[in-house]
Amino acid sequence: ARGPGDAPEIDGMVHLEPDPSVRPGDFLEVQITHADEHDLWARRVPD
Repeated sequence: ARGPGDAPEIDGMVHLEPDPSVRPGDFLEVQITHADEHDLWARRVPD
């Protein structure tokens, strides 16, 4: 997942837990579960 201002070559990534119901282009509400120097890890917030 990336924010609208992120460039794949230089900006960090947001890694999401696997969810088979999510399709490319979906907008999701997530909770950040971990962060390091460059990347974030998140899980989907239930509807």
